[in-house]
Amino acid sequence: MKKVWSMFMLLAVCLIACTNIDDLEDDVDALKKRVTALETQVRDINSNTEALRELYNEGTFITNIEEKPDSYTLTLSNGKTVNLYMKNDNNLLCPIIGIDSEGYWTVLYNKNETPERLTVNGQPVKANGESGKTPTFNVDSEGYWQVSYDGGKNYEYIYKEGTTDKVSATGDGSAPAEDKNFKSVTVENNELVLALAGEDAPTIRIPIISDFECSFAAKDLEQIQEFSAGETKEFTMTMRGVENTMITAPEGWSAKFSKEAGKENVLVVTAPASDARMTTRATADNSTDIAVLATSGKYAMIAKIQVNVKNRTDYKAMFEAGELQIGEETLNPENYTSKIIDSNATSDISSELSVSEGTILFLTGTGTFTINSNKAIGAPIVIVGQYPDERPNLEFGESAYLSLKSGKLLLKNINIKARAANYLFNSPASGDATFTNLTIEDCKMTNITKAMYYVGATTVGIGNITFKNSLFEFVNTGNIAFFNTTKTAKPSIFGKLVFENNIIYHKTSVSPIQIFNWAIETNTTDEAIMTVNIKNNSFINVKGSNVFIKANKANINYTNNIFCISSESTITSYLYELKNVGSTVNTTDNILYDTKTNWNYANSDVCKPVNNTLSKESTIPFTEIDCINGVFTKDPAYINNGATIE
Repeated sequence: MKKVWSMFMLLAVCLIACTNIDDLEDDVDALKKRVTALETQVRDINSNTEALRELYNEGTFITNIEEKPDSYTLTLSNGKTVNLYMKNDNNLLCPIIGIDSEGYWTVLYNKNETPERLTVNGQPVKANGESGKTPTFNVDSEGYWQVSYDGGKNYEYIYKEGTTDKVSATGDGSAPAEDKNFKSVTVENNELVLALAGEDAPTIRIPIISDFECSFAAKDLEQIQEFSAGETKEFTMTMRGVENTMITAPEGWSAKFSKEAGKENVLVVTAPASDARMTTRATADNSTDIAVLATSGKYAMIAKIQVNVKNRTDYKAMFEAGELQIGEETLNPENYTSKIIDSNATSDISSELSVSEGTILFLTGTGTFTINSNKAIGAPIVIVGQYPDERPNLEFGESAYLSLKSGKLLLKNINIKARAANYLFNSPASGDATFTNLTIEDCKMTNITKAMYYVGATTVGIGNITFKNSLFEFVNTGNIAFFNTTKTAKPSIFGKLVFENNIIYHKTSVSPIQIFNWAIETNTTDEAIMTVNIKNNSFINVKGSNVFIKANKANINYTNNIFCISSESTITSYLYELKNVGSTVNTTDNILYDTKTNWNYANSDVCKPVNNTLSKESTIPFTEIDCINGVFTKDPAYINNGATIE
C-alpha cells in the first residue's frame, strides 16, 4: 500500500510539473510572437521611411510595381528598389512617419495629436535635397522607440512632445495608436498615389513608366567596383525604350558602350593606368560614379555604379615616409631630390642621370622609357617604377651605357631591356673611385647578350652589389659574365655580392654564364676578403662552364638554390674557383637536375671538398618551364628551394 501511495504522489508531481512547463512554454511563445511583431514593425517603419525619401525626390518615377498582400515593391528610375508596407494590426504603439507641405519629416505618436517635426539639434530635418536625412527607427531592450539620423550608428530616444517621457513601443494598457503611414495608396492613370497620414501632409504622385528602363544588374550595385590600374571590366545593363544616352565618369576613367555585335548593352569601363593622374572633383559623392543618363521622350533616368582603383602600394609615398628599402639600404628622403616622370610625356631619361646630388626618379605610365646616350653616374641615383602593379619599361639604346664613377645606382620595379651591342655598365677609364652600391631589385632584365658590367681600370669597382627578386633573361651564344672584373688588381674593392631570390635563365638553349669573373692568374697582394651570398635562386638552362664565381679571397655561401637543365647539354659546370687559401665556402641544400653531365663544386684546390661532385635529383623540380615567356612553376616539393617570385 505504501508503494502504491508513493507512485500516486510521484504521478501527481509529474502532472503538476508538466502543467507548469506548458504554461511556461505558452509564455515563451507569446513573448516570441511579440518580439517578432516588434521586429516586423521596426522593419516596416524604416522601409517606409526610406521609400518616402526616395519617392519624394523630384524627377523620380517608377519602372515596375509589384503588389503583395501587405506591401508594394517598387523599382525606381534611379535603379533602386523600395518596399511600402501597409497597415499592421499588431497591438503596438508605432510612430506614424510623414512629410509636411514644406518637405520636413514629421512624426505622430497618437492619432488624436498633431504631427510634430523631427529635429536634430533643435532643427527640423529635410526629407530631400543635399541636407536631407533619412531617420532610422529602433526599439531598445526595454521596449522604447529610438531614432537615428546617421544611418543607425547612433540612436537617441523619442520623447512625447513637451515631456521627458519616452515613447513606448509595447503599450501601457491603453488602446494602440493607429499605425498607418498612409491614408491611402492607390494606382491611378499610370501613377502611384500616396496620401500621407496627417492633416497637413501632401499627396505624392509618382509616374509609372513600365516600358522605359536603364539599369545595372543588382549585383553590380551592391558594392563599389574595385579595379586595378588600367584594368577593363564589362557590365551588362538592362536597356528598354531608351532613345538617347550620355555617360559620365571620374577623371581618368573611360566608360563607353561596346560596339561589338550582340553586346550593345554592355558598358565597357577602364580604370586609369595610374591613379597619380586622377583628380578629385568638387562633388565628393560623384567622384567615384560611372553614370549613364538615359532619355525617352520627356522622361529621363540615371543608372550609376561606384568605381574605385584598388588601394595601391605607392613607393613614392613609402619613400617620403622614410620607409622605402631597396636592397640592403633604407632611403633617407633628406638625401634625395624626387621627381615623377610619366612615360606618356617623357621617354628619354638620359638627361636626368647627369646630376651632382642624390636623385630619385619615380617612373609611371604604360609607355617605354629609354637611355639613349652614355652617362657617367657621379651621385646617388635611384630609379623606381612608382607602383608595383605598373612596372614601366626601360630600354638601353644600342650605343648607350652608364659609367659607374661614384655614388650609387639603385633600380627597382622596372622591366629593363639590355642592349645587344655590349655591356650596360662599366667603370671609369682611370682613377681610384669606388662606386658604393649597385642594386637591381624586383626587376626583369631581358636581351642580355654581353657582360652586364666591365672593369676597365685596375683600382676601381663596386663596394656592394645586390640582385634580388628579379628575372634575368640571357640570349648569349658564348660565355658571358654578369660582372667581368678581369682587369681588377684589387678584387676586394668588390666587398659584397648578394644574389637572392632571382631566376636566371637562357631564353632558347643551354649556355654558359658567370656571376663574377676575376682573372685567377692576376698577381695581387690583396688580402681583404669578399663576401658572396648566393641564396634561393633558380638557374635554368645556364651553366658555369667557365665557373660561376671566380675570386681571389672570398667567403662564399651557396644555399637553397636550384640548378635545372631541362634540355640536354654536354657543357660542364663549376660553382667556384678561388685563389687565396684564406677563403671559405659553404654549400647547403642546393638542388641539381641535369640528365646529361655532372657538376663540380670547385675548379681549384682551394676549398675543394673530398667529394667534389654535386648530387643530382632524378625528377625535374619544375612543373612548368617556359623560357620564351619567362614563366616558371616550381614543384611544391621544392617550395623551400629556388626563387619564389609572384
